[in-house]
Amino acid sequence: MRELRFFVFVILFFLFFSKSIFAARSLTITSSKDSLFGEEEITITASPSGFTNGETIYIKGSFYQNGTSNYFGFTKNGDTWIKNGESIASQRQIKIGEWGGELIVKSDFSDSGYKGEGGYKLKLGFYYTTSGGNLSSVNWSSNILDININEPDPTPTPTPTSAPTNTPTPTNKLTPTPTPTKTPTPTSKPTSSMSGIQDSATESSEEILGKSSVSAENEIVTPSPTPITKILSSQFSKTPFLLIIGGVLIFVICGILSYLKFKGKMPFFTAENDI
Repeated sequence: MRELRFFVFVILFFLFFSKSIFAARSLTITSSKDSLFGEEEITITASPSGFTNGETIYIKGSFYQNGTSNYFGFTKNGDTWIKNGESIASQRQIKIGEWGGELIVKSDFSDSGYKGEGGYKLKLGFYYTTSGGNLSSVNWSSNILDININEPDPTPTPTPTSAPTNTPTPTNKLTPTPTPTKTPTPTSKPTSSMSGIQDSATESSEEILGKSSVSAENEIVTPSPTPITKILSSQFSKTPFLLIIGGVLIFVICGILSYLKFKGKMPFFTAENDI
């Protein structure tokens, strides 16, 4: 009988103290809203129990789909947003007795835990320092909240309105009046002067050369339609040459006649001597 009483006492003692040990630290949470739109924030109010006054813990908000353990979300720490998956030491640190019990969280649309718009669960995770001086594994709040998450509507990109372009007024271009081109007046060629020059040249040649001047006259080419200055220069350049040739021929003829007279071979001179 005494053994039975001792056994009942041990069981009751174990149940009483085990309940106090395992329920030592807990958080009960409430929220300011049950839906989030885009980057909206939600304020979680936590009521701690079982903590030692002045105890330091690390805390974070965690969204997840029911039936999964892929947690996501951001927890605000001062002016910084801490991602759910970052290290424990990076999460928000609070001190029991000095903390007001509020925590601000929001969704993380870039995380793999987010599966699109719809209903999600929200709870708080916390870490405390064990008796051995190490951080504990994650502990969860005693209750869970239902939150509906909606993605933000895409912001329409404003189409830039182009300013009206001033169209320049066309100006009348002045068409220049064509200036009449003066047609050069044809000038008559002085053919009479040319023929006079040719006649004088022919007469002088006949007087000097006699019959031989006929061949020289035949050699004169009828002037081609060349510029007057060229014909005049060619005529005057030939005149001294003809005079020289004529002088040479006269000299040669005189020499021949003198030689024949000297030899007495010319009939003209012989008949005269006989008389």
